[in-house]
Order: sequence, then structure tokens, then C-alpha cells
Amino acid sequence: MIRLAMLTFAIFTVSSSLAMPLHATERENLSLMQMISPWRYPDAQGQGAQMSDAATIDVNGARTTQSIVGKTVMTTDASIDKVIEFYKAKLDPTSSENNKDGIEVDPSGRSVIFSDDSKGRPFAMHTIFINTRNMSTVLVITRGKDETKTHISWKQYRRLD
Repeated sequence: MIRLAMLTFAIFTVSSSLAMPLHATERENLSLMQMISPWRYPDAQGQGAQMSDAATIDVNGARTTQSIVGKTVMTTDASIDKVIEFYKAKLDPTSSENNKDGIEVDPSGRSVIFSDDSKGRPFAMHTIFINTRNMSTVLVITRGKDETKTHISWKQYRRLD
């Protein structure tokens, strides 16, 4: 039993050190759940989450910067229109909803692009792109005509330098 506990601790220690660089600042040393939390739609159910090396490379295949990518899918009973309105309020830099739960406006600024790609399709599909100097976040929000849940796919690329 002690050997199993020691092995588990060793694996956790090694995997943790591989997941984050040694020079990462406190701000960069976030867990996957801390990255997702500010983006979570109220009462949405998570469908699993993953974080991995983003492998930022140049044209020769050499690493250029340490980076990670996280992803999850959330589902909610809320209509797609309610979900879109929630994120519009949350991402409006002048809104009282902005910044109260961790989605900061980068000092260098950010761009936010909303896109509705539903026309002529048997489902509603909206994408939201949020870009800062060190981070890119994409939300893909979909709901089929016969579906009872709205799906929110979240992906985030983050530079660690």
C-alpha cells in the first residue's frame, strides 16, 4: 500500500512538472478548472475537460514558446439566445458583468468577435472568438432543432512566457 501511494505521488509530481514550466508565474500556474471557471455558463453541466501542450513551433518545427491548450464541452437547458446574451454581457468591457468573475481585459486590449453561422442549416451555430496578446479563446455554441440542450464547446490557447 505504501509503495502504491509513493508511486502515485511520484507520477503526480513528474506529470505536474511536465505540465507547467518551472518559471511559470503564479498567474500562469492555473489549473484547468481555474481556466474554465470564468467561462462557465450558469448551471451548465460539464462533459469532461482536457489540457495539453499546445506545441507552438516555427516553420522548422522548433519550439518557440511554452504554451498549453485546454478544452471542455458544457451543456445547458437554456436557449441558444440566452447563452449568446450571457456571453455578450460578460465580454462587454463596459458591462458590470465583465471582470466580476475572472475574465480580465488584458492591459494591451482584446478583440471579441461574434459570428452566427446558422443560416440555412438544421441547427443553430454561433462562434465567439476572444484574442489577447497571450491567449486565444473560442466558444462554439450549437443547438439542433430537435435537441433539448445547448452545447457550449470551449477551447483556450495560452502562452506561458
